[in-house]
Amino acid sequence: MQEFLERTFPIFGEEGLAALSNQLVAIAGLGGVGGGTFLNLVRCGVKRFRLAENGIFDPPDMNRQAAAFASTMGIPKIKVYEKLALEINPEVKLELFPEGMTAGNTERYLEGSDVHIGVIDVEKGADVKAMTPELLKKYNVPMFTAGVFGFGAALIAHHPQGMMPDEFWGLMAKRSKSDFLVPAFLTDRFNKTIMKRISSFHNTKGKVATTCIGGALSGALLASEVLAYLLRDTSIVDREIVFAPRFVTVDLLKLSMEVVDVTE
Repeated sequence: MQEFLERTFPIFGEEGLAALSNQLVAIAGLGGVGGGTFLNLVRCGVKRFRLAENGIFDPPDMNRQAAAFASTMGIPKIKVYEKLALEINPEVKLELFPEGMTAGNTERYLEGSDVHIGVIDVEKGADVKAMTPELLKKYNVPMFTAGVFGFGAALIAHHPQGMMPDEFWGLMAKRSKSDFLVPAFLTDRFNKTIMKRISSFHNTKGKVATTCIGGALSGALLASEVLAYLLRDTSIVDREIVFAPRFVTVDLLKLSMEVVDVTE
């Protein structure tokens, strides 16, 4: 056992750490959610990753992103996270996609992966998002994602033999009276004042307002559910993984947590 896992070992044991060290986690997007998720998984003993990210750090990233500092401004995010991961665990194996997840590399990125964490910005990558569901089915890879909502987070996951994103978001839209970026059936579960301010900022600035609290929570929630999936065949996990049509919301300002079924 590596020394940095000394306090993790009593929780996961040999069984859990062995399971985590052998599986391949693919992460598309190392932003406010993906970067924190990645480091959480590295610190928990996951050793094999594919990372897809083509962005560089800029000052607005510093309000929420785990590796955003004055010293990392202007540097490709994927290079910064590569260095951080290897400083935590030199045995980590990384396959890098510095061009990001594209229509040309999506199949290579997904083939052989045990989990796909898709945290590309909601307004980006429409072509990749359109082709991903069929490839998830082809290679039997589940997809996990999370979003930041002020002081809260939402977790949505798709089993390769289950409900895919188009159907899920279609049902979300049917259950909603209004939306700005995402349907109100989801956003109504978060603090209403915060959501109004986020909506107003997006309408005037074209960007989404965020907090470090929501970003850190999203990275923790997403990493936790991915870990539960990776450990599902061990004695550690004693529940079903939450896949669509169910989803999870947590709001720390409201001190609330819900597991919701969009079909009910």
